[in-house]
Amino acid sequence: MELIRLVEGKILSVVESVVRLLEGETDYFSFEAQLKKELDGLGLELLQAVLEALDRELEASKERKRVWAIVRKKDRKEILTPFGLLAYERNYYRHKESKRYAYLVDEKVGVTPHARVGASLKGELVQNCVDLSYEGSTVQVSRHNAELKVSRQTVAACVKEFRAKAPRLPERKRRVSTLYLEADEDHVKVKGRKGAQARLIYIHEGVDDSPRRRLKNARYFTTVTKSPLEFWLEVCDYISAHYDFENLEAIYLSGDGSSWIRAGAEFIPGVTFILDKFHLANYLLGATAHAPELRRPIYRGLRSLNKQVVLNYLHEALKRAKGASKQKRIHELIKYIDRNWDGIEAAVKHPHIGCSAEGHVSHILAARLSSRPMAWSLKGSENMAAMRAVKANGESVKKHYLSSRMPATPIVELKEVVQKELKRLQQTSLLGKEYLNNVPLFRGGDNLTRRALKGLNGYAVI
Repeated sequence: MELIRLVEGKILSVVESVVRLLEGETDYFSFEAQLKKELDGLGLELLQAVLEALDRELEASKERKRVWAIVRKKDRKEILTPFGLLAYERNYYRHKESKRYAYLVDEKVGVTPHARVGASLKGELVQNCVDLSYEGSTVQVSRHNAELKVSRQTVAACVKEFRAKAPRLPERKRRVSTLYLEADEDHVKVKGRKGAQARLIYIHEGVDDSPRRRLKNARYFTTVTKSPLEFWLEVCDYISAHYDFENLEAIYLSGDGSSWIRAGAEFIPGVTFILDKFHLANYLLGATAHAPELRRPIYRGLRSLNKQVVLNYLHEALKRAKGASKQKRIHELIKYIDRNWDGIEAAVKHPHIGCSAEGHVSHILAARLSSRPMAWSLKGSENMAAMRAVKANGESVKKHYLSSRMPATPIVELKEVVQKELKRLQQTSLLGKEYLNNVPLFRGGDNLTRRALKGLNGYAVI
């Protein structure tokens, strides 16, 4: 079979490269480069052989003849793969009843019409641009093979195609007594709009300090385009699918008090909202910049949960404020405290519960979406946020991307042919050994290089 002959031929080529290395005719780094070139070439040749063999099987199929008629033979197709530019030939068919035209082999392996970049290579581009710019992603992919270089627009199009797959349902629900939710947002520049919020919600089971501080079983959710209702329902669906509510004794929701965050309390039964101390401190710092001596008594009032004392000192700060902007800041702080007093009370009663949402937003969202001057399309920002969440969840962005592509039908037509050829090779021990006798060094006298190659062959390296 052609596939087996291709592999055997490459084994001979690799053996010859090893000989040149051991004889000192080439250096190790040149050998590495040559080996990668040989293996990439083998990958392309194998892909071509598989696709063209599959096309021949389809052409000879009785079932195909009953349903599809051949329109043209040997149409050439070129598509970029991780190995390089793949070129192969296949037949063009027409369905006898529906009159639909199709390249059946392309449909079978998931190659979409007019595609010039394969799904696997697109997956690598998408995975790289989670941390790199679009240009940086294509440079990274093509660093060893210049023909894999694509445009930034191609990478952007790949990002817009991204779909995160739904979390796999567990075999059994987790049983914990306490569950923590934290939420915050990043502000993203979106083309044609004043801006947009990239929102982040994450669930965890507490903090583990060993060996280093981390959240237990954290799960991250992001969105730019979904409404608070849609977003919270997504989170609620995850909680109900993965946690046993009967064993939950407490659920805490921490955040800065934004209306979209507080909306979560409407969907999750028994949740306790806790106002993030970091945001409260920031508001207080800005509102009392002209009267810093009032901060300590205000904090004392907050810790003692004496709302009236807090408001009295804020009104004192308002009297001392000069200028409309300073007065506006104090008015906003008064409204903020009044609106979130229940969250302040909960924070004082549960001092052990912290909130790291600001840091998570910085690392997961802002590091890619807003830390540098850049503008996004609405779709691009939504998908990039989703990709960053996938990575934060410890999952492969490439696998998520490929799972959303057109499903490829398993190639079963070649199974019997391959199995028959492999059985022949096992009986005759042809694979690799047949070609070792073609290397002159193996037929000569004993020397160091010959012993080294024999040793490698003994360990099934060649």
